[in-house]
Amino acid sequence: MFSWSYRALPPETAVLFRHLALHPGPSVSAAAAASLAGIGVPEARRHLRRLASANLLSRDAEGGYVLHDLLRVYGVELVEAEQDDGLGARTRLLDYLRHNAQAANRFLGITVAEEDVPLADGVVSVPLGTREEALAWFRQEEATVSSALRSMDDPRLLRFRMTLTRDWVSYYSLMGRWSEEIAAKRIGLDAALRLDDPAAVLQNASHLARALAETGQAADADRHVELMLGQLHRLGPVERAVTERTVGWVRGRQKRHDEALRHARNALEIFRALGDDRAAAREMNAVGWYLALLGRYEETIALCEEAIPLLRRDENLRIEAAAWDTMGYARHRLGDLGGAVADYQESLRVYGEAFDDYNRAEVLEHLASAQQEQGSLADARASWLRAAELLSAIGSPHAARMWANADALDAPGASSEHP
Repeated sequence: MFSWSYRALPPETAVLFRHLALHPGPSVSAAAAASLAGIGVPEARRHLRRLASANLLSRDAEGGYVLHDLLRVYGVELVEAEQDDGLGARTRLLDYLRHNAQAANRFLGITVAEEDVPLADGVVSVPLGTREEALAWFRQEEATVSSALRSMDDPRLLRFRMTLTRDWVSYYSLMGRWSEEIAAKRIGLDAALRLDDPAAVLQNASHLARALAETGQAADADRHVELMLGQLHRLGPVERAVTERTVGWVRGRQKRHDEALRHARNALEIFRALGDDRAAAREMNAVGWYLALLGRYEETIALCEEAIPLLRRDENLRIEAAAWDTMGYARHRLGDLGGAVADYQESLRVYGEAFDDYNRAEVLEHLASAQQEQGSLADARASWLRAAELLSAIGSPHAARMWANADALDAPGASSEHP
């Protein structure tokens, strides 16, 4: 039955059908289909409509095109029979996912590395003009990239898998999607180790250690910290500084604050020696945060006051917002509640410009605590509720704690003490 419908197709439509069988996800977008076949999107849409009319494709609720499992098996058999370039199609799909993730990241307030791989011929570049369009593209292709990373294990695609995890991890991190980040970075790290690329090993182990520490998987995070430190002798000064910075962050999450401070200071010293003012300003906030966690609040404030003008000059919004939060935390612990509230509110404003809802929620939690201590219980409740809404929107389990804190203020006897 399949063969009758297939043989009735125009030759170009038949080619697209065969390429669709190589798509690893549950549904395929028109742009991904076009990239698989190396054709334009309008042409791909025409072929997709023909395939749907021939009952060789269906549509899902989001408008994606779905190939039934039996049809997929049939299509793969045809690829082999027709000796199609399956490797070329898979390469174009991975390049589509990589290239457009880089483009989308620019609308999410994420610093993106310069593209180091030219766009392959026939790969669709999706027009993105807003944050909403960028997020919609990520959501549309999320299942595809997850399936591609798991299934496309051809050794010739290792470098694509490695770079693809780099370009998607920022989205997962921004959305607080730690489990997806961990799964992706394990694949990226495996590829980097198999390619014996020390810089890539560092990058993937770095992201993985951060996500593991964030989710409380201390022993696993330690293993990846040791892997990073074991690469130091193979790295240049910039990569060594990045390693020190990441190890500091992981140690901070593990509440090993003395170690965190030592590594952050090592990174700051290297960045300053390199004359990299932008990276140094970023690291000054990290040093300030670890100083605050060790109770050295005045030093924290002085360092943040030095860093913030530099971060603002460089338009480093996310780290500037973090520095305001760090400074607010220090003032809060010193008992300067008015100053702390002002700093937290400025942090929220700047994080809003960076479209970073996950970290906005964390600052709202800090702000709510300060407002509660001030006796502004209605304001504190509103801050916790807003934090809960932001975290719920991105599916974070931490939302429950925010709801609970807000509800506690409604309980009889609620006071200005911390919940």
